[in-house]
Amino acid sequence: MIKACVFDLDGTLLDTIDTITYYLNRTLVRHNIEPVSAEECKSFVGSGARVLIERALKYRGYDDADMTERLLSEYRPDYDSDPYYLTSVYPGICELLDSLSARGIALAVISNKPDTATGMAVNYFFGDRFSVCRGGRDGIPLKPDGRAIGDLPGLLGCTVDEICYIGDSDVDVKFAKAFGAGRCIAVTWGFRSHDELCAAGADIFAESASDIERIIFS
Repeated sequence: MIKACVFDLDGTLLDTIDTITYYLNRTLVRHNIEPVSAEECKSFVGSGARVLIERALKYRGYDDADMTERLLSEYRPDYDSDPYYLTSVYPGICELLDSLSARGIALAVISNKPDTATGMAVNYFFGDRFSVCRGGRDGIPLKPDGRAIGDLPGLLGCTVDEICYIGDSDVDVKFAKAFGAGRCIAVTWGFRSHDELCAAGADIFAESASDIERIIFS
């Protein structure tokens, strides 16, 4: 029986690709590096800000750890200054969250986005709908490491096999398997293709927010 739903953030609850691309390009251009398109940026996201910068630099022909750290130190505060810019909630998500909550399902977010930006965005777009919200923090493993689930099950009043994890990427599918989620739903409106999700082992898909509730209670 599912007692809690834990959601990824970017590409699952919020359409943030234009936001991420905007702040990434501001950082790149300051260093005279050619900007990237939003479509290109989709292949860089999902594993946290440091990996985002690393992948963008490698895409432009750079492989320099010191440069990565410099750009990361600029990107994070720049993003945190206005993490809502160009971001929108995917259709039907707020209605889904309200319906799940009304049916007694505990709600949480685990994201690889830096913790400050994650908390600000979740609070801005969703108010107090989520009882727990976690982003990437120093010293804490990022998804897909199963340890990223931390003490969340206890805080939500459930066991790991009573959690339905919902995400849009191969990272999310692997994470759900790593911590032993009772169910994993891969959404198809995010930043990864259906083929990539299948290759990661996804076997339950949601084409719309309303599908998630149907799947959970079917």
